[in-house]
Amino acid sequence: MTGVTRRGPVGAPAIIFLHGGVINRHMWERVIGALDTDYDCVAIDLPGHGDARSRPFRMKSAIETVDAVVRSLELGGVFVVGLSVGGYVAQAYTAAHAEAVRGLLLSGSTIRYTGWDGLSTKLYGMLFPVLARPARKAFAAKMRSDLSDTHADAIIGGGLSMKGGAQSMRRLPGTDYAADMVGFRGPIVIANGERDTPNRDAEALFMEHHPHAVSMVIEDAGHACALQQPEAFAAAVRQLVRLASRPA
Repeated sequence: MTGVTRRGPVGAPAIIFLHGGVINRHMWERVIGALDTDYDCVAIDLPGHGDARSRPFRMKSAIETVDAVVRSLELGGVFVVGLSVGGYVAQAYTAAHAEAVRGLLLSGSTIRYTGWDGLSTKLYGMLFPVLARPARKAFAAKMRSDLSDTHADAIIGGGLSMKGGAQSMRRLPGTDYAADMVGFRGPIVIANGERDTPNRDAEALFMEHHPHAVSMVIEDAGHACALQQPEAFAAAVRQLVRLASRPA
């Protein structure tokens, strides 16, 4: 399948990885490298991004993309891991297909994009295309500064989509994603970077709907904590799987 990377033993617990806006599935390479001896790891390009960047980002099409991969690979119950935009897609997918989800790990995706937060994000998404050229250069420079050459090359080579990022910023607002999946009773781990203050502050609002969620802080990291601290992030994923194996 195009836009999909799968590594790890088939039949092991299956983990779906959903990337943030602008970048693509290759952001997960180091996290998956720390997990693929024990888990069936599947990273997906969301619409508007990576190999799927010719398709516009809409939440409905993002949910359909995840569902199509789960069904095509016959994964059964899956753990879903999402960063930023991918975290909101993970929540929306869970709201629509709770029976398919064994557990959730959400990073950088606890802010409620309603009210002013939603309006300001939508406005920024409208302005973002104007900034596309300098923003692309800034993203690429940040990748090369923070990551190994091999990992940075994989992400940049997979395509940095300013258009997809702008579409997601315009289309995410207006929904309380945590409320939509309020019936989900599987384990939830919130893994935010130590310096991601907006999302850390918003965890309490998220937990109004999901008081059983477990919060973990990824130290010495910001919003893109899976890129900045992949080993610690992988440990949070392992914690999610362990929580699902505990007796009810």
